[in-house]
Amino acid sequence: MQDASLLVVPGLIRAREGWAWLVDWRGIRGVLRGRPVPAGSTAHGHLVDDARWLHEFLAGLAALGFPSPRPLPSFGGQSWTLAGGLLWEIVSFLPGHEAGWESEPSMEVIGALLGRYHTTARRVEVTGQRPSAIPLADVPRILLSRQLATACPDPARAAAIRQLAERLAGELETSHHPSATPIVIHGDFTNHNVIADGMPPSPAGVIDFQLAHVEVPLADLGYGLWRSGRPHQDADCLDLARLQRFIRGYATTAPLSASDACAIPTFLYGRGLQMIAKRVRAGRADTGMLAEVQWLSAHATAIADAAAAALP
Repeated sequence: MQDASLLVVPGLIRAREGWAWLVDWRGIRGVLRGRPVPAGSTAHGHLVDDARWLHEFLAGLAALGFPSPRPLPSFGGQSWTLAGGLLWEIVSFLPGHEAGWESEPSMEVIGALLGRYHTTARRVEVTGQRPSAIPLADVPRILLSRQLATACPDPARAAAIRQLAERLAGELETSHHPSATPIVIHGDFTNHNVIADGMPPSPAGVIDFQLAHVEVPLADLGYGLWRSGRPHQDADCLDLARLQRFIRGYATTAPLSASDACAIPTFLYGRGLQMIAKRVRAGRADTGMLAEVQWLSAHATAIADAAAAALP
């Protein structure tokens, strides 16, 4: 930190993985993040390639003027480095507070911000898929493998997951929509990753690109609504009025057809299956989001109808 001219400043930063600090770098407020580097040269190289991919994308996104964290070249011209068994990354800090479950900014405004992000992200070129990604197309293969039995020893629960994975595979194979050209999606565009500021609050930026990867834009709508489309944090169902406001806002800044809207349920329950697949791949016995996935799958028609009705 001395070599990089970094000073820790007061402030709590919650990290998805590892640890994070609010820092000052030459008068610029930043977020310093540290993650343990797994043992073994393969895991080491994978983590480095992953960081390089993400920081190159973030630099391109910020250069186009989108309000997002930009990499700070504090480590000898780079925004990440390896030291002390950790991978260190630093990006700029966006002031404000998370929108979360507050009524302002509205769901329409946040949906419009996602549309603006997609319009900008289409202009950023990346080299291939992000190394750590689990694209939705890979989810059925993971959940239909023997790995599921290890992570989910309950036969009835495992059977339910397999059935949903087979349905997802079929829907992905037959789906065709105009917006299917892949881009770098945010991967977790929830209201909790939207920073608001001012009075009344308005979006000041988007943070936490740790799940960004190459995917079709519709996935971002489903992945964001997985959480923010609920009436409250602990709900295992969606508030269709919230979903409609989000989609209506999105459509004001990015093209969305009726067939696109009708495909959103696939990406909604697919998000839950993706979360399960990530845990299964890591050998973790955690399939607690199955109830939410089952609700979304059972109400897919109502969700599709509501999404289509939200379009102008």
